[in-house]
Amino acid sequence: MKRLNIINKMIFIIILIFFSISYSYPYVELRADINSHNEINPGFIPYYSNEVLVLTYHVLDKKVKGPISISPQLFEEHIRYLKNAGFHPITPETLREFMEGKTDIPDNAVLITLDDGYESFYKLAYPILEKYRVPAINFIIVSMVGKVGAFPHLTWNEMKEMLKSNLIYFGSHTYDSHHLVRTGLFSQAPALVGHIYKPLFYRESDEEYKSRISGDLWYSKYLLEKNLNIEVKDLCFPYGAYNSTVLEIAKELGYEVFYTTNKGINKPGKDKYIIIKRLNAGSYNMSLTRFQSMLFKYIILSHPQIHTNKFIKNSFKHHKKMR
Repeated sequence: MKRLNIINKMIFIIILIFFSISYSYPYVELRADINSHNEINPGFIPYYSNEVLVLTYHVLDKKVKGPISISPQLFEEHIRYLKNAGFHPITPETLREFMEGKTDIPDNAVLITLDDGYESFYKLAYPILEKYRVPAINFIIVSMVGKVGAFPHLTWNEMKEMLKSNLIYFGSHTYDSHHLVRTGLFSQAPALVGHIYKPLFYRESDEEYKSRISGDLWYSKYLLEKNLNIEVKDLCFPYGAYNSTVLEIAKELGYEVFYTTNKGINKPGKDKYIIIKRLNAGSYNMSLTRFQSMLFKYIILSHPQIHTNKFIKNSFKHHKKMR
């Protein structure tokens, strides 16, 4: 029995090392061949149950190469891979009910999220999501609706049009708190968690801080609901920054699910707040190989007590069902 446990641990360590090396391999520039289906390793088919992977994207752009931009071609490769490899896309509503213990979900459940409300979501991502019938939620910086900024942002009419598909959902990314504030002479912090400081003249009190946060989150929710005729229950924290005060205020305002930049896979629990972990997949260098490696890395890491034989057996059993 001890020998079997040692073998199981050794197999698990080998698998973990393989994916860690694959994911950390330095990658410099996109090439035409990274979109090839040959990069998918057929020997490792995902299998997990009663858990949800949530993926993050920001902007789609054909030319810009940056940490929050991904080409439309590569984004489509991600979506196609998820569909072909046996992942099951779900809606934010299903995620919320699952986290509350109110509903079951399919094996290999995954939710697609996009942050900031860029217009590329409408022009480039939405046609792909509609093509593969994959639902997604976009978190809107409401003060930026219809404005240009670093990239053009969505308009209300574009959002209304996408809502008709019953695939697209919208949540709040605050009204105007997606920036840093000065919190001291030499310090800054995300606006949601920092007390504003102006040298020699002003330091925001606790009450002023709470009032500012409450006003921002309320106004964001109000405008989204008024203009889109939807109920907004999902809040995504800019920079992933939050504290107990923000959570308390947001919940009082009617937000129920809170999206962060914490990495991992999501399991239901009995916590006071529904805090969602996400994996950032929306970088220009997230090739299909790196994407696949990232997914499996967190699937494996979410099971530190994993029974390796059972994991492999279920994975190949799932692979057989797909063939």
